[in-house]
Amino acid sequence: MPTRNTEKLNRFYDQFTGADLVLITINADPDSIGSAMAIKRLLWRRVTSVTISNINTIKRPDNMAMIRLLDVTLIPFPKIDLRQYTKFVIVDSQPNHHESFEKIPYNVIIDHHDDSNITAPYRDIRSEYGATASLMTEYLRAAKIKLSTQLATGLFYAIKTDTANFERKAINEDIRAFQFLFKHANLHLARKIEHVDLRLDFLDESLCFIPLI
Repeated sequence: MPTRNTEKLNRFYDQFTGADLVLITINADPDSIGSAMAIKRLLWRRVTSVTISNINTIKRPDNMAMIRLLDVTLIPFPKIDLRQYTKFVIVDSQPNHHESFEKIPYNVIIDHHDDSNITAPYRDIRSEYGATASLMTEYLRAAKIKLSTQLATGLFYAIKTDTANFERKAINEDIRAFQFLFKHANLHLARKIEHVDLRLDFLDESLCFIPLI
C-alpha cells in the first residue's frame, strides 16, 4: 500500500507532461530557494524545462551566497514572459502573498504558511511544518532520489534558517528531514553561507535604521 508521501508525489507528478515548460515562482529566501531546487530536481527528465523566478530583489548576503555557492539560477520576475510557460508552481508562498502572483494560474501550490484557501489542481499546504524544505525532503525521499550535495545543503540550510535552529515552530517531521539531510549535506558549505562576510553597503543600509542617540 502506498504511503501518504508516495500518494502526494504521484498526484504532484500527475500535474505534468513531458512537453511542459514549467515556471516556479518564489519570494527568494533560503526556504524558498532550497524548495525550488527540490522541485526542479523532482521534475528533471519529466518535463521539457524548469525555470525558477524570484519576485523580490535579493540583497541579503547569505541569500546571495546561497545562490552562488549552490549554483542556483534565478530569473527576476520582471524578465519573465508568462506566455512561454505551460505549467506554474509556487513554493513556500501562496498566490495572495504578492500582487504579481495573483495573475498566474498556478497548477501547484506547496507551502508551510497559513492556508489562504486558494484553489489549484494540486495543493499541499501544511502550516504545522516549520519549513517548506521539510515537505520537499519528504517528496524527494518518496521519489527515492539520490540527493546531490548542493541540493542536500540547500534544504539543510533552509530548515536550519526557517526554524531558527529549532528555536521557532517545528514538528517531528522537520527534525526527521533535518537529520536525513545532515548525512548528505556539506556542512562546511552551509557554514560558509551562514557566516558570509557582510558587504559594506548592506551594513550601511542596516545602519540607516539604527536611531541616533
